[in-house]
Amino acid sequence: MSNDDMQISEVELQAMTAHMVEMHEETYPIMRASMADLGSDLRATGARVGGSIASRRGFLTGGTAVVGGLLLAACSSTSGKAGAASPQPSSGSSGSSGGDQAALATNASLENLAVFAYGAALKAAPTGKFGKTVPAAVAQFAAVAMKQHQDHADAFNAALRGAGGTPYTKPDPALTPAVLKMFGAVKSVPGLAMLAITLENTAAATYIQQMGTLTSASAIAAVATIAPVERQHAAILSFVLGDYPVPDTFVKLIATPTSLGARPNTDAA
Repeated sequence: MSNDDMQISEVELQAMTAHMVEMHEETYPIMRASMADLGSDLRATGARVGGSIASRRGFLTGGTAVVGGLLLAACSSTSGKAGAASPQPSSGSSGSSGGDQAALATNASLENLAVFAYGAALKAAPTGKFGKTVPAAVAQFAAVAMKQHQDHADAFNAALRGAGGTPYTKPDPALTPAVLKMFGAVKSVPGLAMLAITLENTAAATYIQQMGTLTSASAIAAVATIAPVERQHAAILSFVLGDYPVPDTFVKLIATPTSLGARPNTDAA
């Protein structure tokens, strides 16, 4: 393929982006409600284990998005690229409400990182960094994906505030240097798509891993709702590259050529 060409038409990409908007509009209210419940629960109960404190709304309204996320979790695998180190969870990932609050900061930092990367791409595109022209449909996809990641970050931070914590507004500090290096090396739309896929898969792997470690049902509902959205982003980007939209049968939790691996919880909550 040409280094500057995407492998689907702009009309096809626009249609996929429109479907992405529909999915987000359907699932985001569920995720936001779960986060509101979680923040209130964490604040009210302190160290109580959260499985018994989630509201009926946060657990039951997850609908098909939660089921889809749990199916992804059931199909996840720790196998991956040989020699890749599996990230170790920090002390904040214990089976307590403190672990759930630490996960909120981790997730906000990942969403902030995606917002930063998509925003940087949109700013750099007119300078010719990715070729003489960037298709309008690519810019549209990037803008929509950036907004969705910002919505997710806002919801995680709303839960942190509700729990009495401090919103986490910076990109993941452990991953930012690597992402900046990768971004600096990108010279084409396909290269940009590969970077975006890496960020989407990293977030999805983190959320899927958290389905087995979070203690609050409302927290589990939230990440189970978001994980399929991240995978949808990655699938569309795979189409842009001309690849099969689901290149891996399993969601790998360790580092791979298209994922930085599921992230351990941060202590910055």
